[in-house]
Amino acid sequence: MAEEQLAGLMVAGRPLSPEIIDSLKQASAATGVDFDFLVAQASAESGLRGTVHARQRHSSASGLFQFTAQTWLRVMREHGARYGYGDLASRIATAGNGHLGVDDDATEKQILDLRKDAKLAAIMAGELAKQNAAALQHALHRKANPAELHLAHLLGASGAIRFLKARAADAAQPAAAVVPAAARQNPQLFFDRGDHTPHTVAAVYGKIKNRIETPLRQLAAATQPAKPDAADGLRPAPGIVDTPPKGRRA
Repeated sequence: MAEEQLAGLMVAGRPLSPEIIDSLKQASAATGVDFDFLVAQASAESGLRGTVHARQRHSSASGLFQFTAQTWLRVMREHGARYGYGDLASRIATAGNGHLGVDDDATEKQILDLRKDAKLAAIMAGELAKQNAAALQHALHRKANPAELHLAHLLGASGAIRFLKARAADAAQPAAAVVPAAARQNPQLFFDRGDHTPHTVAAVYGKIKNRIETPLRQLAAATQPAKPDAADGLRPAPGIVDTPPKGRRA
């Protein structure tokens, strides 16, 4: 499907703008991460809005992919130079408390404000997804699926691995007990709104899976013509790809 046909496509109730499409296509080409996966993740994280801030008052998340301050500083330090931000990346250092930061508040704010740059945020989301995919594959001895990759974006690779191992061991246990810090940052995901009953690992995983697979299905339906003999469902292994994706055919 051509780019002009993608523009305005409703994904999880929100339209794809030409600017967001362009940002995600450039990120896909630069990082080799599947375009549809980036669209789905941006939809799940921010509703495809590049300047939105986290609704949770205790969260520092911001931008199209809702990077927290610490995660953004990490990916910028690791990948910023490759994309023309070497000077800023070199200013990021580890403080005595183990947190990343910059010795000048104005410069740190400048770096964090780059999360509102949809093109750069999309590229960093792709780089982070590749890192998470490698970590999950090493721990799980198989390739991660889209839900697991999205889980790693939310919890970090180590948190996602801990969560997935808990799911394999006892999916009925409270998810908040497995990743308590993430539960504090995302109470709407881990607890019932009414009586604050903790959701199980299985329930939280189900929410994550639905959050990422719903937009993937919508994109698949909109961009791939139906074939009489085609099996239902997503195309194989959406998410990380081994080589940079080719452009869509008009």
